[in-house]
Amino acid sequence: MYKRLLLPTDGSEAAEVGLEEGLRLAKALGAKVSFLYVLEPLGPKLLLGPETLPYHRALLEDLRQVGLQALDRGTHLAEELEVAFEAHLLEGRAAEVILKEAERHDLIVMGSHGRTGLDSVLLGSVALEVVRKSPKPVLVVPHRRA
Repeated sequence: MYKRLLLPTDGSEAAEVGLEEGLRLAKALGAKVSFLYVLEPLGPKLLLGPETLPYHRALLEDLRQVGLQALDRGTHLAEELEVAFEAHLLEGRAAEVILKEAERHDLIVMGSHGRTGLDSVLLGSVALEVVRKSPKPVLVVPHRRA
């Protein structure tokens, strides 16, 4: 039934919990996984003056490295479990990119920070937006710190 699972990550502890659960599910189903890290835009480039451009580039490269490290952690876990995988680092708004990538997958498995109530409303949630807009099933794995 589920042969291609999309496992988005932002490198957080919550995302790691989602990756681990998604990989266990993929192993049980004999499915392939796609790891996804989305590099979000830093803001309007027009507001950046020439003096901030080098810092902007350095920050963007630092964020790209964080993404590559998050994907690397996922691929190591997949190799340990002998789950077929691919990994992608894409740019854009996280929820939009996840929803676009979901078109070629059967199931999205993602971690959530487990925020409830006012925190969820004020802070926003990529997982919440994906759940609301996805035509594909979404398995949200909550992460609560002990």
